Amino acid sequence: MKKPLLCLLIALLVVATAGCQPQKKVQQAQPKSAAQAVAVDAQMAEEAKKAAKSVDGVEDATAVVIDQKISTAIKVTGFKRLKLSTIKKEVAKKISLGHDEYSVQVTSDKKLFTQLQEIEKQITKKNAKNSGDLKKKVEKINEAMKG
Repeated sequence: MKKPLLCLLIALLVVATAGCQPQKKVQQAQPKSAAQAVAVDAQMAEEAKKAAKSVDGVEDATAVVIDQKISTAIKVTGFKRLKLSTIKKEVAKKISLGHDEYSVQVTSDKKLFTQLQEIEKQITKKNAKNSGDLKKKVEKINEAMKG
């Protein structure tokens, strides 16, 4: 009587642990050339900056476009900060107007503004040593924008 119960427990244990094995990621091993093939669009970044600055309340803006992601930071000061949520939504709407293929992120965080501005300067001065590193930095900033 104990033997069938023991066999059943062992069988359940084997089945339960078999499903918990980590799966190998196929895309994990990418060649270095693919990691460095990053599309940086300085012209689109300029358009995004102009669109952001055209919104009432935005004093300054910086933008970086890598692949299909537009990362924008804006400066809003004084009493205009009371309408920050509305301003950010309007900036995102203006930037994405006619550019449906891009995802747009907007922040008003001062630290993220400075970081994005530094990356923008590196791109415009062609001072980017490794565009893969820039992409990682921008992705980190985008994660911080999400909250």
